[in-house]
Amino acid sequence: MDENFGPGDTPRYGAGANIENHPQITDFVPRRYRIIGLIIALGLFAGTLAELSAHYASQISDRLGAVSAAEIVATMSDRLVAWSSATILLVTAVYARMLFNLRRHRVDDYRGSYRLWRLAGWAAVALSFNAVVGGHLLLARVLGQWSGWQLLPESVGWWLVPTGIIGGWLLTKLTFDARESRSALLAYILAFGCFTAAGVASAGGVPASLAVGADTLCRALALAGNVMLLAGTLLFVRYVVLDVQGLIDHPLVDASSEANSGLKSKSLHRRDQLSAQQRAATEKDERTNGWVDAAELEQEEDQHGQHRLSKAERKRLRKQKNRNRAA
Repeated sequence: MDENFGPGDTPRYGAGANIENHPQITDFVPRRYRIIGLIIALGLFAGTLAELSAHYASQISDRLGAVSAAEIVATMSDRLVAWSSATILLVTAVYARMLFNLRRHRVDDYRGSYRLWRLAGWAAVALSFNAVVGGHLLLARVLGQWSGWQLLPESVGWWLVPTGIIGGWLLTKLTFDARESRSALLAYILAFGCFTAAGVASAGGVPASLAVGADTLCRALALAGNVMLLAGTLLFVRYVVLDVQGLIDHPLVDASSEANSGLKSKSLHRRDQLSAQQRAATEKDERTNGWVDAAELEQEEDQHGQHRLSKAERKRLRKQKNRNRAA
């Protein structure tokens, strides 16, 4: 036993378990595009598998014999899409929170746009919960029955309209904030397009001649939108981490324009100083050439800490000022 430690002071872990040897949270941000591409491929593969299971549910049921086509659709299609969307949105919320923690330290963010990422994180958590529960459908039916107004078929407008307004505004703001990263900007635009198409499909805007049903389109496009949303967030947090580390090149500010603006501001400041000096000199001349009352003289002398003049001294000082003015 080491003589530096007592019987109960023997360390149970080595130096490698110290906190400085642990990976930081930014180490979990993928740096390589192929890893982000692999994540996108896995998300799209889950959606493709779900739709293929729903499309060939009857053939799979005939071959297996132990399960029905409805059970295959409920298990391999609906649940797979729901849990895949929930997982994707939760991961998006984690990286949105990471963006909030990084972007709030940006020195030129005068409007505080970094707060949008905190809101985006909470919105992703709420959408992840709803992807499993499906509460928007129940709420829309209840509101349609209470109000007696069927807003769009099956009352889907009760959840589609507020979701489109709030979600469209938030996604537009996030897209504008991530415009520095072109890849993230493209991913957010694709996500916006997928969500818009899914909303149109939910509202019954799918042509009858289309072989794919409205439910299939809505489910597949919503999952694709979630995948693109995660991709855009991953690409932008990658950009921000590299920017914090000083690995992103930004266009330099024109030195001549900056110098001209500096000279202009200096000249304006100098002009203000000269104007103030001229006004002070004018006021001094007016007071020197004009009539100065004895009360004013006494007030000035009191302010400067001088002794109070007698009546004879005030009279002599008044005559001296009159002679100066006459000369």
